[in-house]
Amino acid sequence: MNINKKIKKIIPPDDYQNRYDFDNRSIIDSLSYEEQKQVEELLIKLLMTKSDLLIVETLSYLKSEKSLPIFYSLLNSDCNEWAKIIISASIYSIKKDNMMIDVAINAFKKFEQNQDNYFKFTVLPMFYYLARFRNERINDILEKYSKDSDYLIAYNANKALNNSTS
Repeated sequence: MNINKKIKKIIPPDDYQNRYDFDNRSIIDSLSYEEQKQVEELLIKLLMTKSDLLIVETLSYLKSEKSLPIFYSLLNSDCNEWAKIIISASIYSIKKDNMMIDVAINAFKKFEQNQDNYFKFTVLPMFYYLARFRNERINDILEKYSKDSDYLIAYNANKALNNSTS
């Protein structure tokens, strides 16, 4: 299979039907080292033309140091708090840049201030991105939410917290 076809499998169309519960790690893991490098190059080029958090996460999974300048650029663009948390977690997973902890915490605090009817459902996945930092200050946030009166919020914050400390 040619590399462009593989890219289409790795980064499907950005819609609910193609991305809900989608995970491309098994596809990435099945590639040879050379194919992974080709994918990395193509994803970096693609990310320069369109902002897509799945591409960011995929490059992070590939531990792509070449993608860091683009990640920092995206982080400094006018992206929302959700994107800032994902991008900062991705940078941190590659480079362990401690400034990304502050970026994630500040983005989360700003997100908290703008709670709407969907807060409960959008905050849940954020817990898992925050947990990737394995940092005491972030664990404090997760700990606070693990005691939330809403079962779903408390359960997911506790699960993320336990994943980050194990």
